[in-house]
Amino acid sequence: MDAILVSQQLRALVASGAIRSLYPVRPAQIQPSSLDLRLGARIWQLQCSFLPGTAGVERRLGRLALDEQRLDVDKPTVLRHRGVYLAEVEEVLELPAGVHGRANPKSSTGRLDVFVRLLTEHGHSFDLVPAGYSGRLFLEITPQSFHVSVRRGDCLGQLRLAEGRPALGVEALRARQEAAPVCYWSDGRPAIVSDDPPGIQMSVDLHDGIDGIAGYLALRHRPPIDLSRRDLPRDRYWTSLPVDRSSDGQVLEPEQFYIFATRERLCIPPDLCAELVPYDATKGELRTHYAGFIDAGFGLDNTGRGARLVLEIRTHDVPFLLEHGQPLFRIELLRNAEVPDQLYGDDGSNYQMQGLKLAKQFR
Repeated sequence: MDAILVSQQLRALVASGAIRSLYPVRPAQIQPSSLDLRLGARIWQLQCSFLPGTAGVERRLGRLALDEQRLDVDKPTVLRHRGVYLAEVEEVLELPAGVHGRANPKSSTGRLDVFVRLLTEHGHSFDLVPAGYSGRLFLEITPQSFHVSVRRGDCLGQLRLAEGRPALGVEALRARQEAAPVCYWSDGRPAIVSDDPPGIQMSVDLHDGIDGIAGYLALRHRPPIDLSRRDLPRDRYWTSLPVDRSSDGQVLEPEQFYIFATRERLCIPPDLCAELVPYDATKGELRTHYAGFIDAGFGLDNTGRGARLVLEIRTHDVPFLLEHGQPLFRIELLRNAEVPDQLYGDDGSNYQMQGLKLAKQFR
């Protein structure tokens, strides 16, 4: 079956040893359609990013590692702004034949402008786990705006496992939008499905802010952000960008990090999940998101209004005018193999029914 494996199937893989670790997988790591990945015992600072290829991770580290440290459960280790690091992942895979994977940063990781990518032991691509893969996993970590403090066991990335090609085609997606819309425009009308490639285009909201705020700009040269904190003062790390309906838009400065939200709202039903499609360079010299997985249940409540997505935007090379309603990316809808036995928000998730929201570390 072409589908995404869901929570009860992920637990079965853990029970069978297809997903294993020295420390047992925690219940909170199991999401409706993904598994949170923990940092393991070792982390290396690197000269540069790399792909292992046929040489493998250990051989590349022999040439490129500047320093090796042990991560502790209780004592934080500071990862410096703009440093490139490689961390062992606690979880090890021995996947069944036909089961492959994709990885993404977790939502909070992306909102802190921490660039995270998954590597397999001999991988030729980031964030892809080949079908039937057996071996260790590693996370490449680059804090872009802030220093961050991490511990062994912290979850910075997540893994989604699948069989076949689970994405809905144009006709199936169009039928879903007509029968029970998954994505709404800000005025409540169902969003239009794009034909080639299939998906739903989404845009930025600069006019409908929260408390008059359209977005946030990350400040530089701040103290390290401890990922275990939940009470950091917002104004110490961010500048608020006010709503201004009279202007042409917001000029984004090169190599600065911004948080905005979409005009559109999502309601992801239990039999589907979604993924933000990787950045399209024809839309401008900017990255529009880091975290890309959207679970079944996101935006579902008794109002039917849905929840907006948060955009993590970083510009490159030249200033860029971002206008209200400007299309920036699209989402794909994916079939779940079953209805998950838990939905997004059942555990009080930090970003359920969100509007414009910073990472959970900020009060």
